[in-house]
Amino acid sequence: MAWRFYGRLYRIEAGKPDMDTRPLTAPQAPAVRNTLRFEGSAGEYFKIWIVNIALTIVTLGIFSAWAKVRSKRYFYGNTYIGTHAFDYHAAPLRILLGRAIAFGFLLAYSLTAAISPRLIGFWYLLFLAALPWLIKSSLRFAARNTSYCNVRFDFHGTYWGALTAFVFWQLIATVTLFTTLPFAHRARDYYNIYNHSFGQASFKADIPVGKLYKIYLAALAMIAGALIVAALSYGLLTGTKAGSGGPLWALTVAITSLAGMVVVLGIPVFIGARTFNLAVNSTRLGDGYIFESNVSAGRLTWIVLSNFLLTVATLGLLYPWARVRRARYMANCISVTGPEDIGIFQSMPVLAGSAVGEEVASFFDIDFGL
Repeated sequence: MAWRFYGRLYRIEAGKPDMDTRPLTAPQAPAVRNTLRFEGSAGEYFKIWIVNIALTIVTLGIFSAWAKVRSKRYFYGNTYIGTHAFDYHAAPLRILLGRAIAFGFLLAYSLTAAISPRLIGFWYLLFLAALPWLIKSSLRFAARNTSYCNVRFDFHGTYWGALTAFVFWQLIATVTLFTTLPFAHRARDYYNIYNHSFGQASFKADIPVGKLYKIYLAALAMIAGALIVAALSYGLLTGTKAGSGGPLWALTVAITSLAGMVVVLGIPVFIGARTFNLAVNSTRLGDGYIFESNVSAGRLTWIVLSNFLLTVATLGLLYPWARVRRARYMANCISVTGPEDIGIFQSMPVLAGSAVGEEVASFFDIDFGL
């Protein structure tokens, strides 16, 4: 026993760590992997959707603010991580005020276009100057009105940060003939991710720009391939049958239409799915949570295309089913790995923020998310 005592004494005097004298630390909680899931149904949402439409029509659009909150609360409240669901806290009156202001600007623009078209340039400059504020306000409003386990999200982006990411970098991409487009894309994602927080923990990401280049080059190859197929089908099949209206001409129209659909619909979905996966897989929350996404570009393209065709064919009646179908697929493709107890994320009081930016953006159908 004496040699053990003197051995410990030697290690301490020599400045070497002594296993018996190290401070005790609490063991880290085991990591748990949870896949998001959406538990809503098309039948339930159809009831909400049809009532929203009816009341919006009866109230001449006033109920649309309440309709938006009801829809978001349904989708948030049915999206689960583990045993807990998200929640949406926006006040309908605040959204209604934001829409009224946005509608006022749109009306003023329309009157200017009708009375003095020369002044339209002023509105373009105003919108360009306001765009960073719209982005910042829209993301902040959406984040601050979202919670999970009674812990709120928040957004800390600035006007100048949005100006750099969404305007300055886009100008650089245009000037460089879009050869720097992946850098511009990463700047937008970084502005979105790094400025979001959950409680007192911040999100961070390390997105490799080389992988973004591969995604955009693959999209460019798909566009070139679709254009070549369309050109060849048109050149080979219409040389002698262009005016006959025969089966070869019908086949040419079908092939050309399919190629055009790939370019118009398939390419944006392909880029969106691949860049979304890359951004999510590169994101961390605090020191203990990692995210995974495995959205299939082909599967998502099929969902988007079939949803669109079925919604049009049924005059909109299948819209609730289409929306639930996409929400369920996207949720099933995302997972979170980290400690099961999220009590470490203390919630800080946050203001709801203004809904003006989000509602102005919605007028122009602008989405600033990933």
